[in-house]
Amino acid sequence: MSVVLGGQTGYSGIVRGLQVKAGQHVLVHGGSGSVGLMAIQAALDAGAEVSATASGWGLQMLREKFPQVTVFDYKTDDVAANGAVYDAVYDTVGSDRVLAASFKATKQNGHVLSIVARSHRDPRFVHFFNQASGETVQILLDGLSSGRFISVIDSELPLSADNVQLDYARLQQGGVHGKLILTVG
Repeated sequence: MSVVLGGQTGYSGIVRGLQVKAGQHVLVHGGSGSVGLMAIQAALDAGAEVSATASGWGLQMLREKFPQVTVFDYKTDDVAANGAVYDAVYDTVGSDRVLAASFKATKQNGHVLSIVARSHRDPRFVHFFNQASGETVQILLDGLSSGRFISVIDSELPLSADNVQLDYARLQQGGVHGKLILTVG
């Protein structure tokens, strides 16, 4: 169940929010996070050509697990360097800089969806609110069990007060690479 929240947001943003179709060129900002990771997979599943941003460990992970995806280092690469080439941009980061770069990189008839920004005056901005859906959860579970989708897990520990504190401290320090799983039983 490590993919339920981020997975639904990533999948629904691509499928319902941006309505990505085969052959479109999609950019996912924050591709190595749980939302971005599922957005990449949903876009690939729809038949899109996909690019993503990440850095450090996330950049390497995406390049290893998704060699068909063009991965930019957000610290050094300019995703808008080639002009407005994307049909759809999914922003999971939400900074003003990322949102500005998103619009610069999006075609005139393209769309930008941000899970962080509340609104924008640009007509290409897609207003989207993800609602939990049993149908989407089933699609994600089927995709995970068939190997069509993956989830990245950092660690798996038995549920205990000590392990909750340990995982919380790790989140506060940063450097977590994937989901932290606490198992029951």
